[in-house]
Amino acid sequence: MPTAEIQFLNSENKKDRRYHHEDTIHDIQFNWYGDMMATCSSDHKVKIWEKLESGTWTVVKEIMAHYSPVWRVTWAHPDYGTILATCSMDHRATIWRMMNDDKTNWVKKELTDSSTPVTDVKFAPRTWSDMMTGSPDQLRLAACSEDKVRLYTVQVNSELNDTYCDCTSENIIDYSDEPGKISCLSWNSSSRFTNLVLAVGVLGGKGGSRVDLYNFSENSLSDRSPKKWSKIVSIPLTSKLHHVAFRPNNGARDNILAVATEAELVVFKICSEEMAEEVVPEREPVLRPKEDHSQPIKHLSWDMFGRQIIALFASGVVKSYSWKFQPRRQWTASELVSNMDLTNITYH
Repeated sequence: MPTAEIQFLNSENKKDRRYHHEDTIHDIQFNWYGDMMATCSSDHKVKIWEKLESGTWTVVKEIMAHYSPVWRVTWAHPDYGTILATCSMDHRATIWRMMNDDKTNWVKKELTDSSTPVTDVKFAPRTWSDMMTGSPDQLRLAACSEDKVRLYTVQVNSELNDTYCDCTSENIIDYSDEPGKISCLSWNSSSRFTNLVLAVGVLGGKGGSRVDLYNFSENSLSDRSPKKWSKIVSIPLTSKLHHVAFRPNNGARDNILAVATEAELVVFKICSEEMAEEVVPEREPVLRPKEDHSQPIKHLSWDMFGRQIIALFASGVVKSYSWKFQPRRQWTASELVSNMDLTNITYH
């Protein structure tokens, strides 16, 4: 069976720079502090990595996490504890929690609501979780299958295992009667200037790929009026969607969403003042069709300051796109990695 490896580009010790999954690696994510990392693969496994004082990385836990390929892994904010979530082709999303600060001891809670493969999972930012639940002890996780987006509420001060866990779910978005299949999710990050927005990437259908933006409305007028999600805009795309990622907000008034399709990379500016009504977000090309590449972008990641977009191309090339005001307003590209066999890139 072919193997997939992790290569640490800044490692000085070649002996410690490669570790293997037994099949394709689909996702790589750092925790909040950048001292732990999780990878997931078609070999059904999740590997937990720790950065040593020497600067090298080592696997501290290997988990046979699912019964099918594992598509995505995501970390919760550390205020809730050391918690991550995964999703898989086996129709499950799973929450994992490290117990007693022991990196080898993880308990799980399987979420089995879906009747189709779960394609993405994303924990809500800390501020948004507090706002939606009204409690600092409750964590929110969004998970999407082909036709639904589900929102799970996890009581983080409880035992998190298969025998007891205060974990409830609700279907907040239903695409059963709409064309296309849900493929990916992205939360906007918190700011006192912005509203809570969830981007839902949809593949195919009569209108082609699109990104639907949903806004969360609080019960501000009456205690009897429920909190709800409403679609504020649907962004049509000219080619097949691959990935979406909101820029870290860092106090800005507007939301910036990067979208990678088969043909191009674009960013959309969504003005927070216009959230109450359907508007067409301002569209700005970063990488136009057939410009500077012959392969589509498969995965996106922003740097922590929201100044660079890190893009992984299907050819294995990794490029960074930075916004420059001089000599004119434009995005400039620099190549970080050339022709490596990669399926995912993440930035910390």
